[in-house]
Amino acid sequence: MGFLTPALLGGIALIAVPIILHLIKRRQPKKLDFPALQFVKNRQAANRRRLNFRHLLLLALRCALIAGFAIALARPMLKGSGLRGKEGAPLAVALVIDNSARMQYVFQNRTRQEEATKMAQELLKKLPENTEVAVVDLSRSAAGFAVDLGTAESRVQNLAVENNPRPFEDAVREALQLVAEREDSRQEIFLFTDLNAESFTESALSSIDEALAETPDVRIYLVDVGVEEVRNLELQPLELRSTTLRLGESLPIEVPLLATGITEEPLVELYLRDATGETIKRGQRVAELSAEGAGRVTFELGDLPLGVHQGSVRLAASDPLQADNVRYFSVEVRPAAQVLLLAEGETGALFLREALDPSLIADRASAQFECTTARYAKAQTLALESFGAVCLVDPPPLSDELWQKLVDYADQGGGVGIFLGHRARANDFNRKLPQRLLPGALKRKSRLATYFRPQRLDHPVLRGFRDFSDEIPWPIYPVFQYWDFADFWGDSYVVARFANNRPALIERPVGRGRALTMATAVSDPLEPVGREPWNLLPTGPEPWPFVVLSNQIVAYLAKSEERSLDYLAGETVSIPLPARQRVSSFVLHPPTGQSLRRSLPAGENAIHLSTTDELGNYRIVSGGKRRLLDRGFSVNLAPELSRLTRVDPKALIDALPSDQVKIARSLDDVERYVDIGRTGRGLFPWIISLVAIVWGTESLLANRFYRETP
Repeated sequence: MGFLTPALLGGIALIAVPIILHLIKRRQPKKLDFPALQFVKNRQAANRRRLNFRHLLLLALRCALIAGFAIALARPMLKGSGLRGKEGAPLAVALVIDNSARMQYVFQNRTRQEEATKMAQELLKKLPENTEVAVVDLSRSAAGFAVDLGTAESRVQNLAVENNPRPFEDAVREALQLVAEREDSRQEIFLFTDLNAESFTESALSSIDEALAETPDVRIYLVDVGVEEVRNLELQPLELRSTTLRLGESLPIEVPLLATGITEEPLVELYLRDATGETIKRGQRVAELSAEGAGRVTFELGDLPLGVHQGSVRLAASDPLQADNVRYFSVEVRPAAQVLLLAEGETGALFLREALDPSLIADRASAQFECTTARYAKAQTLALESFGAVCLVDPPPLSDELWQKLVDYADQGGGVGIFLGHRARANDFNRKLPQRLLPGALKRKSRLATYFRPQRLDHPVLRGFRDFSDEIPWPIYPVFQYWDFADFWGDSYVVARFANNRPALIERPVGRGRALTMATAVSDPLEPVGREPWNLLPTGPEPWPFVVLSNQIVAYLAKSEERSLDYLAGETVSIPLPARQRVSSFVLHPPTGQSLRRSLPAGENAIHLSTTDELGNYRIVSGGKRRLLDRGFSVNLAPELSRLTRVDPKALIDALPSDQVKIARSLDDVERYVDIGRTGRGLFPWIISLVAIVWGTESLLANRFYRETP
């Protein structure tokens, strides 16, 4: 315990005054000779003892009264922080403000970020002039101490909404590290947050607790600006069947939504931007909500022309959190990819052609591929650059000129598929030029029966199997023969294997393009003349796995495979460039409406963008009015930033050291905690109350003891 004005403790010496008065005014007994009254003498002795007790009691009360006044005026304090040797030291303060999109929740006509900013500014005005202040937010940029309080206040005022916030625990740890470096200062951190459960997960609390253990002199004051009972209606991520469409194909859009504290059925609207850039409303639906607040509506867009199409789904009515009331989407309508199938006659490429471009489909406008079949003998005269992919079906030994042409085609960005069969010869395919495309040297034809069984489905060629991987009956499509490889080149990658773990599908990058080699044939009929079939992939019962696999292989080779056009704020976007298309610069049109011209390094086959913090639709164009390049993508808010569940304050305090962390609901609570932390807890109110009780007791007893008997 300490005292703010210890000099006033000298007033305790005034206790001597009542003691002296007591001794001076002490009544001296009178001697009376009255021997006959023995009983009266005994009564007198008892009265004298009682009178002495009363005098001593009053003396003690009066001494306690004077001492109490002196102690109260000296302002005794119970030290709260226990920071030895830092009384009167300058302050090192960090203000950590949650500026995520979730903090845009409006309550009493003010967002949570505005409330946090207001309280932080009021706090700054009450700090001493020599205080060092750092303002830490959830952006990715590093913070530091401001030059002065005015600069810190300006930083607080200008905090922008962060759609891609870093974890709250990272900001807290950064603040702890900053203030802990000021070893000669009193170290304080103020956290302005809505106590969201996503910010204070179990792992986050554990991380903060470890950091506090390393910085025992730091005190954290957690300022709660959240709302106990929230109301929100959020659109969850859109569910699009595909982001790549063919001409004439319709686009169904599933819109899931979730209501919290709202029972009114919301109106959901669909908007689409037309060719002139104008946004047009294309439909609206009323969503029926379940008892749990879940709902879903479905839209369908049709008659989309070739090109990029972008739009949004919005809630018609507003609610306290607007950031999750809109979701953006982008899709591409592409023409059919041109594919060249090289084979020994039409029948050699029959199965692959029917899998890619079925002849039984009358509506050719929606076809994904347009196949051209040619014999190997005529391949030398064809312009390969006009095709998106070239497939070699059961290739025989080929001339060096054709191999060179295929290598040049791949170098320029084309995709080459090689489906090995019984016509291949190890000696011919192990020469220098074929080995530029093949993943390694052919070793032998294996006759160990097996079947196709991919183990990992993360490659684009196999991604289409992920939703029903357990339902694919690969064993009923046995593989009787396949090519085994001696060794693979260092840049080769095994995409899929057979059930016996031997490589079945291998990829190798070639310049700006790629080559995929399948170790078994895709052209054998069920009963080939004079030999055994290599497999039953295309001829087994209902061979739909072969159809799916063929489409995904060729789509990957032609760079027309399904790719995501939906990103979260802050994610790096990668836009592949068309094969053989030279792009040296492009114009980026972000949602803000401005146009940004960017350059592309020579030899790049993709555009990479990391500046995607703004929510909305982005467009990339190149080539001026000719639009040689026209791509689009959408950026949306992460779903977890719409979750408004709060953490239990008691659980928060239990997880963190109570002597270092305090929770406040208002600025008054903050000031009270801060006063206790810096100077201790004041005992003046308690002591002055005790003095008043002693004074009253003394007055009561004095009136009782000295009242005259009538």
